[in-house]
Amino acid sequence: MLWEVQMRPKSFLRLALFIVFGFIGAYVARSGTPPEIFAITGAYFMLAAVLAFATLGFILPDVLELAGRAGIAVLARQIAELIQRSGSASLSASRFPFRRKKNSNNSAYVNPLLVDTSSLIDGRILEVVETGFLFGTLLVMPSVIDELHKLSDSADPLKRKKGRRGLDVLAKLKKEKKTKLEILKSDPKEKDVDAKLVALARKLKAKILTVDYNLNKVANIRGIAILNMNELASAVKTAVMPKDVLDIVILEKGRERDQGVGYLPDGTMVVVEKGAPLEGKSTQVEVQRVFQTAAGKMVFAKLAKWVSDIPISNI
Repeated sequence: MLWEVQMRPKSFLRLALFIVFGFIGAYVARSGTPPEIFAITGAYFMLAAVLAFATLGFILPDVLELAGRAGIAVLARQIAELIQRSGSASLSASRFPFRRKKNSNNSAYVNPLLVDTSSLIDGRILEVVETGFLFGTLLVMPSVIDELHKLSDSADPLKRKKGRRGLDVLAKLKKEKKTKLEILKSDPKEKDVDAKLVALARKLKAKILTVDYNLNKVANIRGIAILNMNELASAVKTAVMPKDVLDIVILEKGRERDQGVGYLPDGTMVVVEKGAPLEGKSTQVEVQRVFQTAAGKMVFAKLAKWVSDIPISNI
């Protein structure tokens, strides 16, 4: 009598995993178990390891099947919730939460900064970029370059010098690695350059780099953010000027003979000539020189006239 054994794929997989995991259990038990354990338990430990691993292999298909069904159920629940919210059975890829979100700025540029003619002629934009205070993409319209070309070809020596300076600054900005400079291929349809800048800034949600007072006012009225180099220079200007009189406390002696050292509230060092005898006392000094370095600001001063006229013992 011939027996036909029809084994389903799942049953065959169970049997194969049962045998394979049994051999794995035997190998693990034999290679990873100290001999003392075998001396005590004999073959029982080996048999327990084989049965444990073989059982794991036998139930592994069911575990994988349950995990797959659970994942499908979660995905189906999410799709049903999306359909219920939208009120439509039609689904598009844009409705799924795992789709990559678009840039909310609707701009292809990182921190777009529109550069106008005046800021290129001014030239300070290059120094600010080199220090790393500006980042993003510097955008230059063709009409801005046309303006610089017209100025550089002007019969007026002053205008010609401005135009060439602007073109030189533009060339150096293009080589700068801390920012990306891009020359746009076309201009907005507005007539004058300022109107083009404002229109493009609104479209790209960009800031405008300028030192033009009138453009600054127009852009502010239209709600366009402005980066004005003049305002930046005013914000970082030296707060102390020569001939200013300061009230300070001489806290210590300086390096040179008779020098005293005090500090302004912002931490700026003030070196006072002949101030050493006043160590620990409050006095007035007159600023002589202010030095600005990469490490900070340093002020050199002398005792105010009314202080220097009084004997030190009486102060």
